[in-house]
Amino acid sequence: MLHTFTELSTPANRLGRCVVLQIGDSVGNNLGYGLSNQVQGASGLSLYLKGKSSTGLSNSWYYEWSTHLTEYLHQYRPHLVIISLGANDEQGMIVNGHAQQFPSEAWKGEYLKHVLALDRLATKAGAQVLWVGMPIMGPPQYSDGMKVLNSIYAEAARRTPGVTFLSTWTVFANHAGQYQSNAYVNGVYSGLRHPDGIHFSSPGQAVLGTFVTRQLAAIYHVPLPTYAPATITAW
Repeated sequence: MLHTFTELSTPANRLGRCVVLQIGDSVGNNLGYGLSNQVQGASGLSLYLKGKSSTGLSNSWYYEWSTHLTEYLHQYRPHLVIISLGANDEQGMIVNGHAQQFPSEAWKGEYLKHVLALDRLATKAGAQVLWVGMPIMGPPQYSDGMKVLNSIYAEAARRTPGVTFLSTWTVFANHAGQYQSNAYVNGVYSGLRHPDGIHFSSPGQAVLGTFVTRQLAAIYHVPLPTYAPATITAW
């Protein structure tokens, strides 16, 4: 349970003061935009979006997330950190001086260390962590890689008290468990994803934001209504 939510909550369907920091890559930005639209009416909740496109944990030479997360933790002092990374991480890393390709066992071991480092930075600062998994993707081989990454995020969550892994896979998979770019959202046939099969359209962002907002309420036992809920009503 996220004590900072419950201890600061007031009775009768009001949310007490809570600071939420959301970080991630471009897909994480999709989540951030969708989430911000859904929680905009929540009294006492401050949401800070600090995602950056093209980033990840296997390309720290470009953007070192542990450094920036440390800065954000000090600046915002969040009660909850929401993380959504991985879209750019199916690439090689240097492990103990040797190049390792995704998804070798050495690569997975090294990547797990990076995930654990982020989780523990946040929890050591007193925040809970909700790690939102990557969704099913259009390109089949790339989508298979997302399964590998999600398994690592889930493993890191199991190892770290205060961290919860939230899968989004089935939210955007059809009844056959396959990727589908379009669906009926609130009864209206809509495009969920961009042509690249990776990023979300506005309706897709709304569905993602609604799902995560509702999961926040369920996981942390807080009254958190959605502002403009969007759900897939049919494929």
